[in-house]
Amino acid sequence: MSAYVNKYSGPAPPPRDIHLNTSPEAYDLNYVFEPKNLKSDKVELRPIIPSLHAQLILDSYTKSPEVLRYLGFAPFKDLGDVLVWIENTCRRAPDTLMHAIFTQPLSTPAGTNVDPKDYVFAGIIGMIAANYQAMICEPGYIMILPEFHRTHVQTHATGLVMHRILDHPSQGGLGLRRCQWITTTLNIPSQNAAKRLGYQHEGVLRCMRVLPPGKEGARDGRPDVRQSDGKVRDDWYASVTWYEWEESVRDHIDKLMNRQ
Repeated sequence: MSAYVNKYSGPAPPPRDIHLNTSPEAYDLNYVFEPKNLKSDKVELRPIIPSLHAQLILDSYTKSPEVLRYLGFAPFKDLGDVLVWIENTCRRAPDTLMHAIFTQPLSTPAGTNVDPKDYVFAGIIGMIAANYQAMICEPGYIMILPEFHRTHVQTHATGLVMHRILDHPSQGGLGLRRCQWITTTLNIPSQNAAKRLGYQHEGVLRCMRVLPPGKEGARDGRPDVRQSDGKVRDDWYASVTWYEWEESVRDHIDKLMNRQ
């Protein structure tokens, strides 16, 4: 019988204070595409830097853990949880760039211009599953704080990410070919949001993710194997392709953003 050498061991767990004291200028976002701030007239998306945003994320989502209901990780218990999540899920994965969403305060009178330095934190949105070779990417980990639900925030944040993914480089975009939207089959509001934004439903991929214990899933875990105590998620897929973007969806998104 042949003998094989296999010395693989996963990456070492990061320390729980990882990059808390790394300056914004020294922090490596480690993303496959060029990171940049994305701005509309009401919203600014800023790449997440632990020293700037970790405490803000902890404070916000500790008060509103229901926002994390359908996401595949447990609620944050302390600052170490946030820092480890940023490192493992965001920075170590070169296909993921997370943004903190900042917006003008909801009390801002209509027609008033607010300096972005006075914007307030409204949630998180990522540019995830980025594939340089296939030229695809998706908005993901969308976590809008409850007070900003049914406002302009999700439309502007998602619209900015879609512009970045699908706009031609001459327009400031990456010129990718496919912008996809993936959510759990249980998350009907997310599916409806995708359809409102112009995404075309493509289908369901079954048993795609094992969730942490306590999370809602479409199926039970498989008995007597690793992670058997976690529910299993079925993924709902939709997309906008570059030609649909140029034909109509770009104008549709701009109209939605201008309306709110």
